[in-house]
Amino acid sequence: MSRGTTGGPEPSVGANFLVLLLLVSSLGFGLGAGFVAGSGAAFAFVMAGWVLGLCLHEFGHAFVARRAGGEASGALSLDPLRFAHPVVTVVLPLLFTVLGGIGFPGGAMPLESEGLRDRAGALAVALGGPAMTLLCLVVLTLLYHLANVDSGPLRAVLAVSVLFQGMALVLSLVPVPGLDGYRAVRPWLPPSWRAVGDVGAQQAGFVLLVLFLVSGAFSRVLFRASLGITAAAGIDPGDVVAGYRLIRLW
Repeated sequence: MSRGTTGGPEPSVGANFLVLLLLVSSLGFGLGAGFVAGSGAAFAFVMAGWVLGLCLHEFGHAFVARRAGGEASGALSLDPLRFAHPVVTVVLPLLFTVLGGIGFPGGAMPLESEGLRDRAGALAVALGGPAMTLLCLVVLTLLYHLANVDSGPLRAVLAVSVLFQGMALVLSLVPVPGLDGYRAVRPWLPPSWRAVGDVGAQQAGFVLLVLFLVSGAFSRVLFRASLGITAAAGIDPGDVVAGYRLIRLW
């Protein structure tokens, strides 16, 4: 992997990210203390936290890319409105999560534009996002175990947040065009395979969404894998179910 660059944008925290962080913190405190309740507050907590996770996922890609000598694509600002492709990285995954109940990761960063030509650099950038997703999962798990057992709503929304991060982690590592797993193995594929995969990556997100919405088999596999992660993290399955029901507004 090449050495990090000395120029280019420095990592920073955008105002929109701070607003979301304040919202999540306030709602979390309110849910835990009993000041706020109901599906609306739970939904806002989980979805605002989900956007924070998407920002950190993209930041992971950008930070590693910059260290590897590539371009940061605007994500070093930790501001969802300043991403190079905010619709792909934030808006669509959020809609997928709201409508389908599936923690859908953001689209993989385009590696060709980052100036990375060695396989190690491309692999590191591809895995930078999932690494941040894993970190988010660990932090949420710690918060869940630190939360008072009597603060039911808070533990429930934290549990379902862990589930969503687990889904995103599993999905992002699948070697399918359009996901980070494909970007990780792409440098080792024959040129003809890469050409086909790059074309398919443009529509992969929509195809996967349709598959999960119309085919119970895909959803069951994802849920089982994600529930395995929550079980390994010591999350009570009852809290996962309670949180999932709590955020459903319809």
